[in-house]
Amino acid sequence: IQQIRDAGIPVLVIAPAKGLDDVPKRIDAVAAALGVNEAGTQLNRRTADRIATVRKDIPAASGKKPRVAFLYLRGTASVYLLGGSDSGAASLLEAAGAVDTGKESGLGKDFTPITSEALAAAAPDAILVMSKGLESVGGIDGLVKIPGVAQTPAGMDRRVVTVDDGVLLNYGPRTDQVLSSLVNQLYGKGA
Repeated sequence: IQQIRDAGIPVLVIAPAKGLDDVPKRIDAVAAALGVNEAGTQLNRRTADRIATVRKDIPAASGKKPRVAFLYLRGTASVYLLGGSDSGAASLLEAAGAVDTGKESGLGKDFTPITSEALAAAAPDAILVMSKGLESVGGIDGLVKIPGVAQTPAGMDRRVVTVDDGVLLNYGPRTDQVLSSLVNQLYGKGA
């Protein structure tokens, strides 16, 4: 980044986002840097409206909320992590009407190495992964070979929710699309 700045190119560094509350802050920061504050205000309104529309279409909880574990996977490097309350996924999962099992389990950090015991205690109904992470472990067949995954309700049902790596935790103008994808995968296309 410093080399880019040294070349005279303006650089804007925005703090990592951790939840839906960060969406307008990030849009405002980019709009201000570009000198288009009104456009940022309009984009914030449109984005908030789209997120609200997705949330309105979530099926009413007729029983228990789906329990979802967010796993960060990089099989090529043998990295298998369970997302905690600071992973950034909790806000999206809660907005989708689900329970983030990592947060519920008291994992206060962003990520913790997966253990069979932690997964069994979390007992997720579904597992959320990024697309490239799932691909890196050999798809769903490889995912259920990770110790503990096959013993969870999600592993037994092979219920996996995937979102592209580049958008899952970006919390920007496309967050409504990410949320819509989560809702559709958790509740079916009728949601």
